[in-house]
Amino acid sequence: MIVFDADASRNIAEDVHAVRQAFPDSRLVVLHEGLEVDCLVDVFEAGADGYILKEISCESLVNCLQLAARGEKVVPGELVKQLPHFTLATADRTKAEGDLSNLLSEREIATLRCLVMGYPNKVIARRLDIGEATVKVHVKAILRKLNVQNRTQAAICAVNHGVQAAMPEIKVRAPVAAIEAASKPADTCDTGAPRPFMLAETRPVEHAVKA
Repeated sequence: MIVFDADASRNIAEDVHAVRQAFPDSRLVVLHEGLEVDCLVDVFEAGADGYILKEISCESLVNCLQLAARGEKVVPGELVKQLPHFTLATADRTKAEGDLSNLLSEREIATLRCLVMGYPNKVIARRLDIGEATVKVHVKAILRKLNVQNRTQAAICAVNHGVQAAMPEIKVRAPVAAIEAASKPADTCDTGAPRPFMLAETRPVEHAVKA
C-alpha cells in the first residue's frame, strides 16, 4: 500500500497516475486536508483506491486502510451531503446546454464544460477518454461555432449561456456503509470523535496487503 500526502504534491492526480503505472498491483490512498470533489474525482480516475481526510481518528484511519487493502473504494462520508447539490447542478446544466445543442455536438459541449474549468488539453483528454489531437479539433470547432478568439472567451460565452463546469457522476454503492469506530483508542490523531467514511464500488480482492 502507498499513501500520498496531497499537500506534499504539486499535482496529486499525476503522481497517483505515475505510481499506478509503475506499481499496477499496489493499493493507492490519498490523504487530504479537506473534501475537494474535483480532486477526489481526478485521483480516482488516476487510479487511487481511497481518498481520506486527515482529520480522521487513528482507529478509523486504520479501518479505512484495511478496507482499501481488501479492494474497497474508500471516500469520505461527507461526500453524501454533497450528492443532492450534484443532482441539482446536473439538471440546471442540462437545461442550459439545450440552447447550445443546436450549435455544438455532445462531445463539443463536454469539452466546453472542461474549458470552463480551465483544464488544459491533456487533462481534458484524460477526463473525456479521447486523444489530445481530438481535443484540439473540438476546441477549434468550438471557437469557430461560438465566433470567439480563444479558450477564455469560449468559457465566458459558455457561462453566459448558463453552462457550468463539469461535475462527473459519482457512483455510490447502495446501501452506503457509514462506519464509525466502536471505541476511541488511547492514542489518537486528534481530539475529536472518529470521522465516518463510506464505500463506493467494490473491486475484486487481488494482491491485498495488510494495512
